[in-house]
Amino acid sequence: MKPEYFIDSSVWIPYFREGKSLYGELLEGLIEDNRVHINGIIIAELLIGARSPAEIERLSSALAGLKFVPSSRASFESAGRNGHALKKKGVTVPLSDVIIATDCIDHGLVLIESDKHYAVIADHLPLKRHESK
Repeated sequence: MKPEYFIDSSVWIPYFREGKSLYGELLEGLIEDNRVHINGIIIAELLIGARSPAEIERLSSALAGLKFVPSSRASFESAGRNGHALKKKGVTVPLSDVIIATDCIDHGLVLIESDKHYAVIADHLPLKRHESK
């Protein structure tokens, strides 16, 4: 079985803004294979950064076909446990990154990102990260 992936906003932003990004070809192949997941945090982050109502609609449409990782009470409790474990080890990262990392861990997804926080998280939690080029 081929791995499933979660794409962080740190990769989506240059992909949508620049047309081609470091991960452009990889993302296009994964999207074509229907192996890309997102959650509500990614949708919100991307829409907040939109430059116009037209861009909001374009982004919303582009993201609509991706697999959605739903949030539940259990998912937030899991993120809280992971955040607590990180805090006990002296690691401070944004809550949004803890939730994204937890969604990846809990759903067996490989994270594609370009955010230094995830390397720190992966040092302490079983987060699978895509090897950078």
